[in-house]
Amino acid sequence: MGLMAILYACMNFIREVLQIVLYFLIPRPAVGDGQNRQRNSQLATQFIQKFVEKYGNVHPEFFRGTLSEAMERAKNELRFVMVILQSDEHDDTDKFNRDTLTSELLITFLRENNIITWAGDVKDPESFQASITLQATTYPFIAIIVAQIPHGSTGSSPRMIAVDRFEGFSTPENMIARLTISINRYGSELQRIRSERAGHEAARQIRAQQDDAYLASLKADQEKERKAHELAEAKRLAEERARKEEEARQLLALNRENWRRWAITQLPDEPHPNETEVAKLSFKLANGERVVRKFRATDTVETAYIFVDTYHLKNEASSSTVSEPPSNYKHTFDFLLVSPYPRIVHHVDKFKEIKSERGLWPSANLIVEGLTSDDDDEE
Repeated sequence: MGLMAILYACMNFIREVLQIVLYFLIPRPAVGDGQNRQRNSQLATQFIQKFVEKYGNVHPEFFRGTLSEAMERAKNELRFVMVILQSDEHDDTDKFNRDTLTSELLITFLRENNIITWAGDVKDPESFQASITLQATTYPFIAIIVAQIPHGSTGSSPRMIAVDRFEGFSTPENMIARLTISINRYGSELQRIRSERAGHEAARQIRAQQDDAYLASLKADQEKERKAHELAEAKRLAEERARKEEEARQLLALNRENWRRWAITQLPDEPHPNETEVAKLSFKLANGERVVRKFRATDTVETAYIFVDTYHLKNEASSSTVSEPPSNYKHTFDFLLVSPYPRIVHHVDKFKEIKSERGLWPSANLIVEGLTSDDDDEE
């Protein structure tokens, strides 16, 4: 009987050695990392489907994904991982699945302790590689893995470390006992890492909030500065526009006055008393003053306008006159000469003679109607 057991153990050992040799000797098509992950994920899902088909829906909540994804999840969330590697060629596999992995006692313990459970068949590439890494010699093989900071590595990030391994058939009670030992032994370190990570996260959030507050304050200051700059620029432009408008107004007033001082020198003298073709025009100025002036019949309507426009200069010395009109200036009269009854507006005309203008020849009473409110200031 003992001889048979020895022979059986030797056969299992030879078979496993052959599996390892064949795994590395048989050529396989090269696949990329993305294809590897997809294949391994599909194989993990197939393992769960086969388990359910054979043993039912009562089982630990197997992680649906690759082993590397399960390890990454456990590292990020600081949870224990229980890795189960199986081989259908081992006699204990069926009993382990049927009696242990379907135990409500074990399932409840795993759920209450938030333990990630990943299982796979060693004939699948990822499970086979895991069996080599974890140094599995028989199956079922269970490894308990948890994030730990190696001794002497203060300040470094945690690494996933196998803290317990056991092989062959295990009862639910035995698995719970082994898991409890690992939790009691390494849970405090896991909690310390959690607290440290929480502290780092809190500090990060505080820094982020401070950065956000600083950026918000900076943005508000920049916005305030932008608005102040815009207001200052708007004020500068308004002042510049007002200055230019005032300069233009002053230049216009100066040009108007200089034109008048030139125009008065061009105004013909009144006709001599013995001249015959003379028009007598009476003007009621805007200030109410009435002025009478004689014009030759050949004087133009514009001459009458010039007389009214320059009347305020009649008593000034000749030294105040201007010898030529301002350059780049076109004079416009800011009033109209109007005959009241019947109302006739006599528009300025530099070519039309007075004797040809209806209502002016040989005499007329005219009203000076201002076009703007500047007349009183100019008079």
